[in-house]
Amino acid sequence: MADMNTNFLPDRDTIIGLIEAARKEFADKGGRLPAVGDCLVQRIMDRIAKEKKAFRTRQECLGHCRSVVRKELRRYAGMGEGADEIINKLKSGDKEYIRLFFYENNCRIRGLRSKIIGEIRRTYNVDVSKEEFGNILYTHLWDNGTWGVLDSYSGKGSFFKWLEKLAWHEVMKVLEDMGCIKASRARTPGNTRLVGKSVGAARWEVMLADMMPNGLHKDMLTAVYVDRKSEARMMRKLNLGADRLRDIIKKAETRLKDVLIRNDNPYAEEFLRDKSPRIVEVEEEYAADGAKSILEDMEKSPLSDVLGVNLGRYERDRNVVDFLYWFSGKMKWSDEDRLIWTQRFIENVSPLDVAKRLGRERSWLDTRYSRLNKHFGEAIRKWWKNNAT
Repeated sequence: MADMNTNFLPDRDTIIGLIEAARKEFADKGGRLPAVGDCLVQRIMDRIAKEKKAFRTRQECLGHCRSVVRKELRRYAGMGEGADEIINKLKSGDKEYIRLFFYENNCRIRGLRSKIIGEIRRTYNVDVSKEEFGNILYTHLWDNGTWGVLDSYSGKGSFFKWLEKLAWHEVMKVLEDMGCIKASRARTPGNTRLVGKSVGAARWEVMLADMMPNGLHKDMLTAVYVDRKSEARMMRKLNLGADRLRDIIKKAETRLKDVLIRNDNPYAEEFLRDKSPRIVEVEEEYAADGAKSILEDMEKSPLSDVLGVNLGRYERDRNVVDFLYWFSGKMKWSDEDRLIWTQRFIENVSPLDVAKRLGRERSWLDTRYSRLNKHFGEAIRKWWKNNAT
């Protein structure tokens, strides 16, 4: 066949047109594809040029380009290919993109969010709002501005499948830390896993030095998690086959998990994760009443629809402020909970300052505050119903 007729190669506008046509086709069939950026457009153009196919007519070239676009869009929708673009945008600190990703009703995480929230409600009878979920996941991924957790995504498989597992663990961890649920299942090497490379190499080195005796297993774990050597490099250096190498690493990891579980140490919660949800008990205080709706806007005053008070306008009114202190004092809250609510709701202290004062994580503080707001709103509605004349 003759050399490829380069006159048939599509330009950028043609590729964008094919992408939009394919997205409409997916939508007509009930599917949904995210909006695409310049990176994907360029990747499609590079792939077509690299294939160096020969086309006899422009229509033949367009037919091939249409096929390539569809394949790339399917991979992009699965996020195996589009993950790099998402990670880069999150790390860029684009506030609008972050809001659309974590918080909007039609946000990028809406599928896994609905699944996890529903599972927690069905299994543990605990309600988690969309905003609570977004706060927990965002704070964990943000990681004090480093977004370092995103670096643990290996690129193997769907980005959102990886994100779903991570989100489940973090939401459950926050609920357990808040005392909303109690974990009662004992940990074993079999029902736990190591966090892997999401923890930095320096931290791994410190933990292994403290917990693992010198020997083959420690050397293997050091090579994998501290030196970050590839499997191929380790196979060459140790003159081992892939199966034998993996077997040794697995035994080393099992031994480390056993050491972390059996011995009193500060590393277990940092380096171990549960493979599946632990059996939990729900505290009666936090058992959700299915007949009551969650306050979607956590900054909204629980008083606004009950007493007709708009705190944005009247929060300096001493009578209102005195009432808030008086009523919150009647709530069956711990001293810590009362401090959180009064400082955040009445005194408008920043969440970072409150979290720092209590020695808590920001995600814990945000979630706890939103739940206290919900409890306060329910209590004051009940009080108003009983006392209104």
